[in-house]
Amino acid sequence: MMADSLISLLVVAMGINLFFICEKQLWLQNRNLQLKMAATRLGKEASDLYAVKKQPVILSRADLTAKATVQRVVVYNNDRCLCRVEK
Repeated sequence: MMADSLISLLVVAMGINLFFICEKQLWLQNRNLQLKMAATRLGKEASDLYAVKKQPVILSRADLTAKATVQRVVVYNNDRCLCRVEK
């Protein structure tokens, strides 16, 4: 009787741990996707501004920096390249 209770408690504890691990992974995936979407939007904005000005453009928002030139658009997050589009 006691062994059955311990086994069922162990199974429930493992289920709860698995739930929280999955929740953490989903949260990290969501954060990374939000960062990539923000980088893509900033890159698009920089390329649009370059199309209007015809001069190299550097835009910054929070930790993101977008650089648009005639050859490419690159978006960095604290010196780490997130998005690069070349001609």
